[in-house]
Amino acid sequence: MEKQGVLKGLRVLDFGQYVAGPLTAMILGDYGADVIRVDPPGGPRWNAYEANAVLQRGKRSIILDLKKPEDLETAKQLAARADILVENFRPGVMDRLGLGYEACAEENPGLIYCSLPGFSRYDAARRDLPGWEGIVCAEGGLYSGMDMGSRRGFVRFDALPLASDFAAVIACHSIAAALIARKKCGRGQFIESSLYDACFEVDSTRTVSPPQSFLLPGMKLSPESMNAYSLVRLMAQYPCRDGRYIQTTPPPRGALSIAKALFPAEWIANGLPEEAGETVRKTMLEKTMREWEDYAQREHGAGFAVSQTSAEWLRDPAAADSRSVISVEDPLLGSTRQPGVPSLMLKTGDSAGLARHLPDADRAEILAELETLPPKGKPAAGPVPEPPLKGIRVLDLCQVVAGPTCGRLLAEYGAEVLKINNPRLMDNYTALAGHETQNGGKTCVFLDLKSPEGKRILDSLIREADVFHCNFAQAAYEHLGVTEEELRKKNPEIILSQINIHSLGGGREWMRGHEDLGEAVSGMSCRYGGSLKPETLPLLVLDHMTGQMGCLGVLLAIYGRMCSGKGQRVQACLSRSSTLAQLPFMLDYEGKVWDEPAGPEAVGYGPLDRLFRAKDGWFYMVAESTEAIRAVPLLAGLPEEPEALAGALEARCPEGTAEAWVELLSVPGVCARRCRSYQSEPPEEDYAKARGITKREYHPGVGVLRTTHGAPRLSLTPTVSVCPSPFPGWDTERFLADYRARHGL
Repeated sequence: MEKQGVLKGLRVLDFGQYVAGPLTAMILGDYGADVIRVDPPGGPRWNAYEANAVLQRGKRSIILDLKKPEDLETAKQLAARADILVENFRPGVMDRLGLGYEACAEENPGLIYCSLPGFSRYDAARRDLPGWEGIVCAEGGLYSGMDMGSRRGFVRFDALPLASDFAAVIACHSIAAALIARKKCGRGQFIESSLYDACFEVDSTRTVSPPQSFLLPGMKLSPESMNAYSLVRLMAQYPCRDGRYIQTTPPPRGALSIAKALFPAEWIANGLPEEAGETVRKTMLEKTMREWEDYAQREHGAGFAVSQTSAEWLRDPAAADSRSVISVEDPLLGSTRQPGVPSLMLKTGDSAGLARHLPDADRAEILAELETLPPKGKPAAGPVPEPPLKGIRVLDLCQVVAGPTCGRLLAEYGAEVLKINNPRLMDNYTALAGHETQNGGKTCVFLDLKSPEGKRILDSLIREADVFHCNFAQAAYEHLGVTEEELRKKNPEIILSQINIHSLGGGREWMRGHEDLGEAVSGMSCRYGGSLKPETLPLLVLDHMTGQMGCLGVLLAIYGRMCSGKGQRVQACLSRSSTLAQLPFMLDYEGKVWDEPAGPEAVGYGPLDRLFRAKDGWFYMVAESTEAIRAVPLLAGLPEEPEALAGALEARCPEGTAEAWVELLSVPGVCARRCRSYQSEPPEEDYAKARGITKREYHPGVGVLRTTHGAPRLSLTPTVSVCPSPFPGWDTERFLADYRARHGL
């Protein structure tokens, strides 16, 4: 298959190992870039769970020993001919090889150089620590659980490499922004997307202090709505007739509709009796989980989803039809099922589906190209660099978390974002969830799109906009007159950006729901629960990742429009995000054994890569060998066999504090870090404040809040420090006055 996608014609040099670097380059390749994979002798350093069948797909391969002068010179020549370079070594490693950004940019000033270390080069206290996933996640607070009944208290291991996953997607949209900037000024730049910094983007709604719950003045939720919602929440994760589980998080109107259909009217009018829980349990046993999903969604618009395993999702016809899951013929594993691209791009398509090349398979071809392909050289001088999206106008009509997250990121890249909320919030009183964290940098207004004036204003805004960004239910596009066809009649070059729970295509694209449903249908909550009984993750992973993926799609669409002059339609969704977020486990093939760590009893990836409980809390340790641990004098008597050593160490850990163990295990080949609280510890550290990740600011109409977001990433065109999100609708009067003045009304 010939490469296709918005990045076709660009060359990427991939030095990445493990997850973050290879995943970044894989995504770029999926959107059409020619990726040259550079491995050390012996091939990739890591292939747990056969993950390289996914991470290396579609890439050409060459092996280079960078300790040899001739191979190092080849690497430098490849860098001189690349558009993008990706690496995820510790800060300083590539510099010592002569392959750091400054050296590469001297020969190739247009190069976009992306580094994904475990800890930032600007993090003086931690930059020399090994960037192992468990170490970063412990330090970043990603093992903070809300399951207080767990035997580990607030600490809960999750095998998903969320720090790597988020760092990779953030790196990709940073690269897309740098490509837009390069189009304007001709210059490349340095990008750093560290795994630790990415932890702050996993769920920024959890770190708001003090916590917020927005209600408009005089707004009161009806007892009927609240009773109905309480009833439906009782159904969450109940067993069905087939012994499987259904997951519910319906929008309020859907909750009221199905509650009225299933339960006595007096429950909804007067509140739930003591026997409600038992009645709900018996009611949920009347249908199978698939029957419940179909009935609730079709008849009531209520957010229900089947709780499947990852293996079931990879074989789900709707996942395949929507290309959330794709088929790839791998040279070693044969026919496989893998995650699709982060965001659908319906005009330019993608190249996901090309198989990996075996290590060094393309050596002759790549070396031959060096003889004929000239170095990039110095680009023509362009204007002074400015924010990549300066001059781009975005209409953000999204609600809750995922869509507004995307809009907030676009504002940080310099876009002018108009945030439109429905003033009739009683129709959906969950619409403002996450408002205080995800609407910074936007003009926040109320606009009734069903009123004649609202329709006229929206129509004129569409004609002036670059991006129409929304998360409507599918039927709402026709109802509001904003289908792609109607948008293009008014503005042929507009970019339609959609955020939904499920992907376009397949049997679920019209369904409704929230975070929990994306986790359930794709296997994420079954893995977290450790069985067919699902358990929702403590952090809003999918909402935030979908926002990041939506931002990537919009930036790629803007870059593509700069190249072709054509508009685009992009879509990101929760179940698609969940599929990608579950790497390295989301790979199915004949003979696959699903043996990854799962459930509340899992403590790590292996005996030398796991959690341990000390006297006062938990810490995470990674060791390269048992010998490295036994070299510590106080631990010299521990067994040599890894499982036995881990058991002996576990028995001794309660003798000391977590900090004492961290200090004791700070030796070559071993690293340990205390497990921190996501909500309280990383946001309050000096590094987060100094880097601008944590901000304590006055939010107009709200007061002073502490919020957290990702760190600055681009060296030449850094993200814009946006104004804090105000009270919902805060800018309405000013916006309407300006609008009427501009249009002579």
